[in-house]
Amino acid sequence: MILILSREDDEHVRFVIRGLKAQCARHIWLDPALFPVEIGIRICCDRKGKQCRTFHFKKRTLNLDEVTAVWMRRPGNPRPAEEITDPELRTWTQEECKNLLTGLWEGLDCLWVPGKPLAYTLGYNKGYHIGLAAKCGFRVPKTVFTNRPQDFVSVYRETQGCLVSKVMLNNYIPHEDSNSVAFTHAVRRRDAAHCHSIRYSPVILQEYVPKDVELRITVVGSRVFPAEIQSQASHRTRHDWRHYDDERATYAPHMLPEAVSNSCIRLVRALGLCFGTIDMVLTPGGDYVFLEINPNGQWLWIESLTRLPISAALIDLLTCGAA
Repeated sequence: MILILSREDDEHVRFVIRGLKAQCARHIWLDPALFPVEIGIRICCDRKGKQCRTFHFKKRTLNLDEVTAVWMRRPGNPRPAEEITDPELRTWTQEECKNLLTGLWEGLDCLWVPGKPLAYTLGYNKGYHIGLAAKCGFRVPKTVFTNRPQDFVSVYRETQGCLVSKVMLNNYIPHEDSNSVAFTHAVRRRDAAHCHSIRYSPVILQEYVPKDVELRITVVGSRVFPAEIQSQASHRTRHDWRHYDDERATYAPHMLPEAVSNSCIRLVRALGLCFGTIDMVLTPGGDYVFLEINPNGQWLWIESLTRLPISAALIDLLTCGAA
Protein backbone atom coordinates (compact mmCIF):
# COMPACT_ATOMS: atom_id res chain seq x y z
CA MET A 1 0.00 0.00 0.00
CA ILE A 2 1.33 3.42 -1.01
CA LEU A 3 0.33 6.26 1.34
CA ILE A 4 0.23 9.72 -0.27
CA LEU A 5 0.24 12.71 2.08
CA SER A 6 -0.79 15.93 0.36
CA ARG A 7 -3.50 18.55 0.17
CA GLU A 8 -6.61 17.70 -1.80
CA ASP A 9 -6.00 20.14 -4.69
CA ASP A 10 -2.53 18.83 -5.61
CA GLU A 11 -2.30 18.34 -9.39
CA HIS A 12 1.00 16.48 -9.06
CA VAL A 13 -0.74 13.81 -6.99
CA ARG A 14 -3.61 13.47 -9.46
CA PHE A 15 -1.11 13.05 -12.30
CA VAL A 16 0.88 10.34 -10.49
CA ILE A 17 -2.24 8.50 -9.32
CA ARG A 18 -3.21 7.93 -12.95
CA GLY A 19 0.08 6.09 -13.39
CA LEU A 20 -0.38 4.13 -10.16
CA LYS A 21 -3.85 3.03 -11.27
CA ALA A 22 -2.43 1.91 -14.63
CA GLN A 23 -0.08 -0.38 -12.69
CA CYS A 24 -2.87 -1.50 -10.32
CA ALA A 25 -0.77 -0.25 -7.40
CA ARG A 26 -2.76 0.03 -4.15
CA HIS A 27 -2.69 3.55 -2.76
CA ILE A 28 -4.54 5.95 -0.50
CA TRP A 29 -4.42 9.76 -0.56
CA LEU A 30 -4.73 11.58 2.77
CA ASP A 31 -4.22 15.18 3.78
CA PRO A 32 -3.11 15.53 7.44
CA ALA A 33 -5.06 18.83 7.47
CA LEU A 34 -8.19 16.66 7.79
CA PHE A 35 -6.94 15.35 11.14
CA PRO A 36 -8.56 15.26 13.67
CA VAL A 37 -11.93 16.32 12.21
CA GLU A 38 -12.25 13.85 9.32
CA ILE A 39 -9.44 11.40 10.06
CA GLY A 40 -9.47 9.12 13.06
CA ILE A 41 -6.24 7.57 14.37
CA ARG A 42 -5.87 4.62 16.73
CA ILE A 43 -2.49 3.49 18.08
CA CYS A 44 -2.38 0.55 20.48
CA CYS A 45 0.79 -0.64 22.20
CA ASP A 46 0.85 -3.93 24.12
CA ARG A 47 3.06 -4.75 27.11
CA LYS A 48 5.83 -5.99 24.80
CA GLY A 49 5.85 -2.72 22.84
CA LYS A 50 4.19 -4.11 19.73
CA GLN A 51 2.06 -1.47 18.07
CA CYS A 52 -1.09 -1.60 16.01
CA ARG A 53 -1.66 1.64 14.10
CA THR A 54 -4.78 2.39 12.07
CA PHE A 55 -6.24 5.32 10.17
CA HIS A 56 -10.00 5.69 9.75
CA PHE A 57 -11.01 7.89 6.83
CA LYS A 58 -14.18 8.03 4.69
CA LYS A 59 -15.38 4.65 5.96
CA ARG A 60 -12.02 3.09 5.11
CA THR A 61 -9.59 1.59 7.59
CA LEU A 62 -5.89 1.71 6.79
CA ASN A 63 -3.55 -0.56 8.75
CA LEU A 64 -0.23 1.29 8.69
CA ASP A 65 1.65 -2.02 8.87
CA GLU A 66 0.53 -2.52 5.26
CA VAL A 67 2.19 0.71 4.10
CA THR A 68 5.27 0.00 2.00
CA ALA A 69 5.94 3.51 0.66
CA VAL A 70 4.98 7.03 1.73
CA TRP A 71 5.01 9.99 -0.64
CA MET A 72 5.07 13.11 1.54
CA ARG A 73 4.22 15.57 -1.18
CA ARG A 74 2.61 18.77 0.21
CA PRO A 75 0.82 17.77 3.44
CA GLY A 76 -1.24 20.33 5.30
CA ASN A 77 -1.01 20.93 9.04
CA PRO A 78 -3.70 19.42 11.28
CA ARG A 79 -6.75 21.69 11.35
CA PRO A 80 -8.72 21.91 14.61
CA ALA A 81 -12.52 21.78 14.52
CA GLU A 82 -14.35 25.03 13.82
CA GLU A 83 -16.05 24.71 17.21
CA ILE A 84 -12.72 25.55 18.84
CA THR A 85 -12.72 29.32 18.49
CA ASP A 86 -10.22 30.41 21.13
CA PRO A 87 -6.94 31.19 19.26
CA GLU A 88 -4.67 29.86 22.00
CA LEU A 89 -6.69 26.66 22.33
CA ARG A 90 -6.65 26.18 18.55
CA THR A 91 -2.85 26.54 18.54
CA TRP A 92 -2.53 24.07 21.43
CA THR A 93 -4.82 21.57 19.69
CA GLN A 94 -2.88 21.82 16.44
CA GLU A 95 0.44 21.24 18.23
CA GLU A 96 -0.99 18.18 20.02
CA CYS A 97 -2.13 16.73 16.69
CA LYS A 98 1.21 17.49 15.00
CA ASN A 99 3.03 15.81 17.87
CA LEU A 100 1.04 12.61 17.44
CA LEU A 101 1.59 12.56 13.67
CA THR A 102 5.34 13.21 14.01
CA GLY A 103 5.76 10.16 16.23
CA LEU A 104 3.57 8.11 13.92
CA TRP A 105 5.55 9.03 10.78
CA GLU A 106 8.93 8.40 12.40
CA GLY A 107 7.76 4.92 13.41
CA LEU A 108 6.91 3.87 9.84
CA ASP A 109 9.78 1.70 8.61
CA CYS A 110 9.31 1.89 4.84
CA LEU A 111 10.37 3.91 1.80
CA TRP A 112 9.77 7.65 2.25
CA VAL A 113 9.70 10.03 -0.72
CA PRO A 114 11.41 12.48 -0.56
CA GLY A 115 12.51 11.37 2.92
CA LYS A 116 11.38 11.01 6.53
CA PRO A 117 10.04 14.18 8.18
CA LEU A 118 13.30 15.14 9.92
CA ALA A 119 15.32 14.76 6.71
CA TYR A 120 12.56 16.58 4.82
CA THR A 121 12.84 19.52 7.23
CA LEU A 122 16.64 19.65 7.02
CA GLY A 123 16.37 19.58 3.23
CA TYR A 124 14.69 22.99 3.38
CA ASN A 125 17.41 24.44 5.63
CA LYS A 126 19.60 26.51 3.31
CA GLY A 127 22.16 27.14 6.03
CA TYR A 128 22.66 23.39 6.38
CA HIS A 129 22.51 22.17 2.83
CA ILE A 130 24.89 24.69 1.21
CA GLY A 131 27.79 23.48 3.36
CA LEU A 132 26.81 19.89 2.66
CA ALA A 133 26.71 20.63 -1.07
CA ALA A 134 30.34 21.76 -1.00
CA LYS A 135 31.31 18.52 0.76
CA CYS A 136 29.51 16.60 -2.00
CA GLY A 137 31.75 18.17 -4.65
CA PHE A 138 29.77 21.22 -5.77
CA ARG A 139 31.19 24.66 -6.32
CA VAL A 140 29.12 27.07 -4.21
CA PRO A 141 29.00 30.90 -4.14
CA LYS A 142 30.18 32.87 -1.14
CA THR A 143 27.13 33.11 1.11
CA VAL A 144 26.41 34.95 4.35
CA PHE A 145 23.44 34.31 6.66
CA THR A 146 22.99 37.23 9.03
CA ASN A 147 20.70 39.61 10.87
CA ARG A 148 23.51 42.17 11.49
CA PRO A 149 23.39 45.37 9.39
CA GLN A 150 27.18 45.73 9.62
CA ASP A 151 27.57 42.33 7.93
CA PHE A 152 25.34 43.52 5.08
CA VAL A 153 27.55 46.57 4.58
CA SER A 154 30.72 44.47 4.70
CA VAL A 155 29.52 41.94 2.11
CA TYR A 156 28.11 44.69 -0.10
CA ARG A 157 31.50 46.43 -0.18
CA GLU A 158 33.43 43.19 -0.65
CA THR A 159 31.35 42.19 -3.69
CA GLN A 160 31.18 45.80 -4.98
CA GLY A 161 27.39 45.49 -4.94
CA CYS A 162 27.30 42.30 -7.08
CA LEU A 163 25.03 40.62 -4.59
CA VAL A 164 21.64 38.93 -4.31
CA SER A 165 19.43 38.44 -1.27
CA LYS A 166 17.10 35.58 -0.42
CA VAL A 167 14.75 34.67 2.40
CA MET A 168 15.52 31.74 4.68
CA LEU A 169 12.51 29.52 3.98
CA ASN A 170 9.05 30.87 3.28
CA ASN A 171 8.80 32.93 0.08
CA TYR A 172 5.28 34.06 1.00
CA ILE A 173 5.53 37.06 3.31
CA PRO A 174 2.27 37.87 5.14
CA HIS A 175 0.80 41.37 5.21
CA GLU A 176 -2.40 42.59 6.81
CA ASP A 177 -4.70 41.74 3.89
CA SER A 178 -2.55 39.66 1.55
CA ASN A 179 0.78 37.90 0.96
CA SER A 180 3.70 38.98 -1.20
CA VAL A 181 6.23 36.68 -2.85
CA ALA A 182 9.92 37.15 -2.07
CA PHE A 183 11.95 36.27 -5.16
CA THR A 184 15.73 36.24 -5.39
CA HIS A 185 16.53 39.95 -5.38
CA ALA A 186 19.52 41.73 -6.91
CA VAL A 187 20.71 44.07 -4.16
CA ARG A 188 20.75 47.74 -5.13
CA ARG A 189 22.26 50.82 -3.52
CA ARG A 190 18.93 51.77 -1.93
CA ASP A 191 18.81 48.36 -0.21
CA ALA A 192 22.13 49.10 1.45
CA ALA A 193 20.69 52.37 2.73
CA HIS A 194 17.93 50.44 4.51
CA CYS A 195 20.04 47.52 5.72
CA HIS A 196 19.17 48.27 9.37
CA SER A 197 15.86 46.46 8.82
CA ILE A 198 17.53 43.03 8.68
CA ARG A 199 17.99 43.12 12.45
CA TYR A 200 14.32 42.10 12.65
CA SER A 201 14.75 38.90 10.60
CA PRO A 202 17.76 37.09 9.10
CA VAL A 203 18.57 37.30 5.41
CA ILE A 204 20.74 35.31 3.00
CA LEU A 205 23.32 37.35 1.08
CA GLN A 206 25.04 35.64 -1.82
CA GLU A 207 27.59 36.82 -4.35
CA TYR A 208 26.03 37.20 -7.78
CA VAL A 209 26.93 34.31 -10.10
CA PRO A 210 27.03 35.25 -13.82
CA LYS A 211 24.72 33.02 -15.86
CA ASP A 212 24.84 31.42 -19.25
CA VAL A 213 21.83 29.25 -18.43
CA GLU A 214 20.13 28.19 -15.21
CA LEU A 215 19.55 24.53 -14.41
CA ARG A 216 16.67 22.81 -12.70
CA ILE A 217 17.82 19.29 -11.85
CA THR A 218 15.34 16.75 -10.51
CA VAL A 219 16.76 13.71 -8.72
CA VAL A 220 14.52 10.66 -8.32
CA GLY A 221 16.29 7.83 -6.51
CA SER A 222 19.49 7.32 -8.49
CA ARG A 223 18.17 8.96 -11.66
CA VAL A 224 18.97 12.57 -12.59
CA PHE A 225 16.82 14.73 -14.88
CA PRO A 226 18.56 18.04 -15.77
CA ALA A 227 16.73 20.83 -17.59
CA GLU A 228 18.20 24.13 -18.72
CA ILE A 229 16.37 27.44 -18.55
CA GLN A 230 17.43 30.24 -20.89
CA SER A 231 16.66 32.77 -18.18
CA GLN A 232 19.01 35.44 -19.58
CA ALA A 233 16.88 35.78 -22.70
CA SER A 234 14.28 37.75 -20.74
CA HIS A 235 14.70 40.76 -18.47
CA ARG A 236 11.92 39.40 -16.24
CA THR A 237 13.72 36.12 -15.50
CA ARG A 238 17.29 37.39 -15.42
CA HIS A 239 17.65 37.23 -11.64
CA ASP A 240 14.97 34.63 -10.81
CA TRP A 241 13.41 32.33 -13.41
CA ARG A 242 10.33 31.96 -11.20
CA HIS A 243 9.08 35.24 -12.69
CA TYR A 244 8.37 33.04 -15.75
CA ASP A 245 8.47 34.25 -19.34
CA ASP A 246 7.97 31.03 -21.29
CA GLU A 247 8.05 32.78 -24.68
CA ARG A 248 11.63 34.03 -24.21
CA ALA A 249 13.07 32.01 -21.32
CA THR A 250 12.81 28.61 -23.02
CA TYR A 251 13.41 25.17 -21.49
CA ALA A 252 15.24 22.09 -22.78
CA PRO A 253 16.91 18.91 -21.49
CA HIS A 254 20.56 19.46 -20.51
CA MET A 255 23.51 17.08 -20.62
CA LEU A 256 25.27 17.27 -17.24
CA PRO A 257 28.90 16.22 -16.80
CA GLU A 258 29.03 12.88 -14.99
CA ALA A 259 30.83 14.37 -11.98
CA VAL A 260 28.09 16.99 -11.48
CA SER A 261 25.36 14.37 -11.90
CA ASN A 262 27.04 12.16 -9.27
CA SER A 263 27.28 15.12 -6.88
CA CYS A 264 23.53 15.65 -7.27
CA ILE A 265 22.85 12.06 -6.20
CA ARG A 266 25.35 12.29 -3.34
CA LEU A 267 23.75 15.46 -1.98
CA VAL A 268 20.23 14.04 -2.03
CA ARG A 269 21.40 10.88 -0.25
CA ALA A 270 23.50 12.86 2.25
CA LEU A 271 20.32 14.70 3.25
CA GLY A 272 18.59 11.35 3.85
CA LEU A 273 16.32 11.91 0.84
CA CYS A 274 15.52 9.99 -2.34
CA PHE A 275 14.04 12.96 -4.20
CA GLY A 276 15.08 16.58 -4.61
CA THR A 277 15.09 19.47 -7.07
CA ILE A 278 18.40 21.30 -7.36
CA ASP A 279 18.92 24.81 -8.75
CA MET A 280 22.27 25.52 -10.36
CA VAL A 281 23.91 28.01 -12.70
CA LEU A 282 26.12 27.26 -15.68
CA THR A 283 28.39 30.30 -15.97
CA PRO A 284 29.63 31.77 -19.28
CA GLY A 285 33.01 30.26 -18.36
CA GLY A 286 31.55 26.75 -18.19
CA ASP A 287 31.47 26.34 -14.39
CA TYR A 288 28.55 24.60 -12.69
CA VAL A 289 27.62 26.45 -9.47
CA PHE A 290 25.18 25.09 -6.89
CA LEU A 291 22.55 27.49 -5.51
CA GLU A 292 20.06 25.45 -3.47
CA ILE A 293 18.01 22.29 -3.18
CA ASN A 294 14.29 21.87 -2.56
CA PRO A 295 13.36 18.45 -1.15
CA ASN A 296 9.89 18.59 -2.66
CA GLY A 297 10.08 21.03 -5.54
CA GLN A 298 7.56 21.26 -8.34
CA TRP A 299 8.38 19.15 -11.42
CA LEU A 300 5.19 18.67 -13.43
CA TRP A 301 5.74 21.93 -15.36
CA ILE A 302 9.30 21.03 -16.33
CA GLU A 303 8.20 17.57 -17.48
CA SER A 304 5.49 19.15 -19.62
CA LEU A 305 7.97 21.56 -21.24
CA THR A 306 10.90 19.17 -21.76
CA ARG A 307 9.31 15.68 -21.85
CA LEU A 308 11.77 14.47 -19.23
CA PRO A 309 10.11 11.31 -17.74
CA ILE A 310 10.15 12.49 -14.13
CA SER A 311 6.68 11.21 -13.20
CA ALA A 312 7.45 7.75 -14.60
CA ALA A 313 10.62 7.60 -12.48
CA LEU A 314 8.67 8.66 -9.39
CA ILE A 315 6.02 5.99 -10.01
CA ASP A 316 8.79 3.41 -10.43
CA LEU A 317 10.33 4.53 -7.14
CA LEU A 318 7.03 4.31 -5.26
CA THR A 319 6.03 0.94 -6.69
CA CYS A 320 9.51 -0.53 -6.12
CA GLY A 321 9.17 0.61 -2.54
CA ALA A 322 5.81 -1.15 -2.48
CA ALA A 323 7.43 -4.28 -3.88
